Amino acid sequence: MNTAIFSPSGGSVGIGFAIPADVVESVTSELVKGGKVTRGYIGANIQPFTADMAEAQGLGEQRGAIVAALVPNGPAERGGLKPGDVVTAVNGVAVKNSNELTREVAKGRPGATLKLNVIREGARTTVDIRSGTRPGERELAQNSTDEDDAPLRPGATPPAPPRPPVLGMVLAPLDAAARTRLNLDEAIDGVAIDSVRSTSDASDKGLKKGDVITSINTRPVKTPAEVAAAAEAAKKSGRANLTVGVFSGGRPSFRTLKIEG
Repeated sequence: MNTAIFSPSGGSVGIGFAIPADVVESVTSELVKGGKVTRGYIGANIQPFTADMAEAQGLGEQRGAIVAALVPNGPAERGGLKPGDVVTAVNGVAVKNSNELTREVAKGRPGATLKLNVIREGARTTVDIRSGTRPGERELAQNSTDEDDAPLRPGATPPAPPRPPVLGMVLAPLDAAARTRLNLDEAIDGVAIDSVRSTSDASDKGLKKGDVITSINTRPVKTPAEVAAAAEAAKKSGRANLTVGVFSGGRPSFRTLKIEG
């Protein structure tokens, strides 16, 4: 069903925006029966699981959605889903990206059990989640933040002397001084980025000073040496990329970085 057109001049330029007919039918039916539309909800921030991420983890052509973060005490967290999990199917229906996962979750009625097929650290498992009710847009916005630079506190301790670069970045331990400097909660663990080489893939992917690397290929890291070791191990195994967990601007996400020669 066509719902809108793009019209910079007031006339049609041949670009329209449509909603699938089955979605229109479902929404119409719910509105007729109850006067409102209710959608399922699991409380997870997700991203597409890209080809580079699959290569980095040795998962071939696998597609799905990767969990970046969970809403505290939300349905997904209570059900046992974890950041870094790759969701490949919901109730037997394969999902190839985050949009498809959102759509399948939304189909579930609040209170219904959603069976998620998950890849966790290379092993396949299932996670049962009791669906909640999708909150309003205002409440959802409170669970997300813009990806701005993390605020720094005045009078912070200067960073430690530069260390050998890893993946085009100079990394530093996330000690008490770094936490104060970056205004980080104790729950955030990982390695602070002290600087990024402008010609590196890390720079191209938007990583910057003050960001925190929390995992490599979904495995937590706490020291620069662990990051370097993970990169070296992936390189020796013939991988071209790494999936890097990042905490930036108050928001967790995943990026793929090319392994430098």
